[in-house]
Amino acid sequence: MLRRLKYLVQDPPPPLIVEISGMGVSAVRRDPKTAAIAARARVDFSPGLLDPSPNRSNVQDASAFDEAIGGLLDQLGDLRRPDVALILPDNCSRLTVIDFDSLPGDANERLKLIRFRLKKTVPFDVEEARIIYRTWPSPNGLVALVAATPAEIIRQYEAPFERRGLWPGYVSLSTCVALNLLPEGSMTLFAKKTGEELTMAAVEGGMVRMVRSLELTTSASSEDDWSESARDIFPTLVFIEDHFGSPVSKLVLCGFESLPVDTGCDVEPLRSIEGPVDSREAGIWGFLSVN
Repeated sequence: MLRRLKYLVQDPPPPLIVEISGMGVSAVRRDPKTAAIAARARVDFSPGLLDPSPNRSNVQDASAFDEAIGGLLDQLGDLRRPDVALILPDNCSRLTVIDFDSLPGDANERLKLIRFRLKKTVPFDVEEARIIYRTWPSPNGLVALVAATPAEIIRQYEAPFERRGLWPGYVSLSTCVALNLLPEGSMTLFAKKTGEELTMAAVEGGMVRMVRSLELTTSASSEDDWSESARDIFPTLVFIEDHFGSPVSKLVLCGFESLPVDTGCDVEPLRSIEGPVDSREAGIWGFLSVN
């Protein structure tokens, strides 16, 4: 009954949740009545088909990308509603944390201030970018996790769905949504590796303190995926303690073949209700955990 009343005042969550990475596209379709997962699908991309970046075209072969999305949707079966939750790769956006003394109450004025703060730090026209953000109160005001993405890049990802009569009404980034799966508590570093993309986020008491997204120099094999990423993760552990005055007590990993030892903190995989999460579906399960 409570669920039915909730839907009287707001739209139900999209039945189709799609996550795209440089490696491929994954999706789940939920039953619109029960919200149970009714179908799952995955399609791999050929190498180089997608090049996630906020500075250049992401889709290198529009025809092959469209075909991959079409094949994914064919696997999922009947879609009774057109709305889609679309989760994009982290590196297609500029993801950052900004401290504010305060933010205006008016949503438009708030966005103006966020755009102003971003102007000198992003390599594209921030006035034409799509921006999503989330704020938390902090001892000195507010902390905001902000993702700014050129509109034309998002359009490249949305186009194959719109051509098939679907509407991506919800668009976010993989790590932004995967953060919903993190346990709340003391300082935690979340590190998610998807192909050649590594994103790290420091979270303390449910608040994002720092985020960093980068490209790895090579595509690591399963034997050396940790050793390559450790070159960036270990200095980040030190930076967090020095900058925020709190040592990392837990390292949560996603997309690694095995868990490392001797990190100086507890290490565990990112988990959903189904168990450890594949990095190509981290955003999907983060979305499902709260919708």
